[in-house]
Amino acid sequence: MSRVLKQPAFQVLPDVEIKAASVISYLPTALALAGAVGLTLLRFYAGGQGFISDGALMMLALACYLLAAVFHLTDLYAPAPLFQRLGLWGATAGVFFNLASWGVRWITAYDIELEIIRRQGAAEMPWFFRYIPFANLYDLSLTFAFGAGFATLLIAHRKNFRFLGAISLPLAALILVLARFIGGEIANLPPVLDSYWRPIHVGVASLSYGVALVCFALAVVYLLKDGLKTEAMAVWSSLFALAVFATVSRFSVFSPSTFGTYGASSFLSGYGGGRSALPLRVDLPYVGWFIVASGALLAATIFLFTRYVYREDARARAWGHRLLKLSLVTQALAIVTLVSQVKSLTDVASRVGRHSYAQFGAWMLEQQGMTPQQVAAVPAQTLEAQAAGFVRQSGDQLFLSLNANPVELSALLTAFVGTLFVVIFSFRTERLREALPSVERVDSLMYKTAGLTFAGLALLLITGAVWANESWGRYWGWDPKETGALVAWLTYGAFLHVRITRGWTGRPAAYFAIVAFLFIIFTYLGVSYLLPGLHSYA
Repeated sequence: MSRVLKQPAFQVLPDVEIKAASVISYLPTALALAGAVGLTLLRFYAGGQGFISDGALMMLALACYLLAAVFHLTDLYAPAPLFQRLGLWGATAGVFFNLASWGVRWITAYDIELEIIRRQGAAEMPWFFRYIPFANLYDLSLTFAFGAGFATLLIAHRKNFRFLGAISLPLAALILVLARFIGGEIANLPPVLDSYWRPIHVGVASLSYGVALVCFALAVVYLLKDGLKTEAMAVWSSLFALAVFATVSRFSVFSPSTFGTYGASSFLSGYGGGRSALPLRVDLPYVGWFIVASGALLAATIFLFTRYVYREDARARAWGHRLLKLSLVTQALAIVTLVSQVKSLTDVASRVGRHSYAQFGAWMLEQQGMTPQQVAAVPAQTLEAQAAGFVRQSGDQLFLSLNANPVELSALLTAFVGTLFVVIFSFRTERLREALPSVERVDSLMYKTAGLTFAGLALLLITGAVWANESWGRYWGWDPKETGALVAWLTYGAFLHVRITRGWTGRPAAYFAIVAFLFIIFTYLGVSYLLPGLHSYA
């Protein structure tokens, strides 16, 4: 009896044939890179007086990414060569401004240090590569978005793959929005981290993250093309949104004692240079109730769409779509209200929530040198009294800023965008599916981008280990970000393994790619803001 061997999945998939295109099709990518390098050099030789700032360039990149996404999405519903060209050149302009923003920021950081050295009369000039902008999460976000835009351009040089920009470019824009909320202050790293391995390691990380974002976008496109019901997509996106609503403002929105309350972290004038938020929450009117309304609508939507998916209840489907659209409106109101009140609220001290007094009192004692064990032994009434005294004495110095809660605000925006995309996909879904390439082509491209991500994350771990040994005298220390990067790499490795050895293609592979990207996002954001460690600066 002959033994039948199962062929690896990649041997039966059609080739995407990216290399078959003419060299001229890479012109947009080449122009974006060359233009950004040219603008950076112009900034270096012309000086900063009257020159466009890196922040302005970043905002231009954000606008171009969004416009390009709109044209790509419009082209899917109403195909037209004009929309394709506008989408392609909009993405090109976005990549140009994105990389130029990073380059101009590099020169600006160099000029700042050079001016300090000249004032001090030192003869030694700064090492130029020391100021390459990889010092904080803002810098990483710039290059993360660039990696996503650059990878999209490389793939979208063929007309059949320009659909990708409709998904990947809005995600790149979201990353730039996060960067905007974080704030673009130029930071200096400790001397122990001053190494040429820093730009190598962080550069590899950001580009790998960008390719991973494109792989995620392809997974979503595959599920849509493969016939996954948009109602099922709505269930998962709504579950994600509910998780966001439940955790923002330190779980206060749905907590029984603070139900309907959303608190924004405050700043103290002069403390931390305006960059360090205090664990003292200021209650914003209406925001919490809009989030509660959105959560209730999404919970009802999940129930109705689940009933439709399993029982084919057409009435449940119709009502589910109505509630989903209404939830989109309430989410938009919550975000707009949050931003407007952070910008306009003046009497901050009077709105400080007493529910945050105990936590703030504990934080104050820790700042005075007490250990967590000692703080835990202090009665809650004492902690609250200490916090109340601080508010009475320094309340007039408290102020609000969007930079205080960048991850929370970005999470709310991501939940809104997820709901928005499901609403868009639910409109003329069959026509949208017809405009997409075959599932085999999307699946093959998803596999190849996952392979590139796996290789990039491997380089990230290797270069990070070498840099860690040079800085701290050890290759691996189980720091939260190190561990998160390892888990993400192993997940992509498992994706490739089961695909090659077990022939996992199609929906299982797409689900695997989505889960792997979630690990990337947790490593990128969650570790930096939720878990203390050596990588907390970025």
